[in-house]
Amino acid sequence: MTEQDRGATDAAVVSDLRGATGRFPQDSRLAALIRDLNAGNEKFAELWATGEVTVHREDHKTIDHPSVGPVTVDCDVLTDGDTELKIVIMTAVPGSEDETELRLTAIAGPPATTHN
Repeated sequence: MTEQDRGATDAAVVSDLRGATGRFPQDSRLAALIRDLNAGNEKFAELWATGEVTVHREDHKTIDHPSVGPVTVDCDVLTDGDTELKIVIMTAVPGSEDETELRLTAIAGPPATTHN
């Protein structure tokens, strides 16, 4: 992801967590996670302090795949409010170079990891 994308994504994830604390105020594991993140992550603490709660449904991102390179996609977030399930669908403009590269990411798969 580009830095601009990363900032928007970070803000959206923190906002999602803030919303979850409102829906699940008695969840001790969630409260502990928020405490740990506030104590150990300056960026998280800064975003948390804004108090912002939003719903993020769509975004435009450039993802830097290690084998394919940069791929620009549209991201749509589908949410099932009853189960808290979120599905992110990434698409590219049909017939574009980004569509070809997005298809290549499925073939290339995740980056190889080395085990010592």
